[in-house]
Amino acid sequence: MAFRLVSSGGNVVEPAVINLPASGVVGPGLPVALVFAGTGGAMVEGGVGVDTTTTALFGITLDYRQGASNTFARVIPFTPEQLWEVDCANAVTTAQVGIRQYLSATRGYVHNQETDLSVINRVFLPTAITGSTTGSGKLIGRFIVTPGNFTG
Repeated sequence: MAFRLVSSGGNVVEPAVINLPASGVVGPGLPVALVFAGTGGAMVEGGVGVDTTTTALFGITLDYRQGASNTFARVIPFTPEQLWEVDCANAVTTAQVGIRQYLSATRGYVHNQETDLSVINRVFLPTAITGSTTGSGKLIGRFIVTPGNFTG
């Protein structure tokens, strides 16, 4: 489990799931970016990590896809109401709660640190810790997304 939806917020039981063209390699439970594909419209792109910004990050994919934009993947788009439980690259500490964290370059993790230096790349805001702080703990929080700015 890399990223697990804990709550969709309010009375909503099921998150929205949309079907989008996929590029690169995307896998179940991993974050994707929304990129502009020229005249072909927008698509989700896998392999997001440390360099992913709040304007590119889009959601979590539910499918494994590899290849060009002629394949489609189901995606849960991020919303401000959602709470996510995330695996961490480093041991979790209470000092990380309330400080933005960035995605790990190895995918499937949050590279949790105790500083908040590069705000545009810090896309996860932890609000709680679950589990142990000796390496098996996880952070619970929200993904920070600023939609409307396509990269590509």
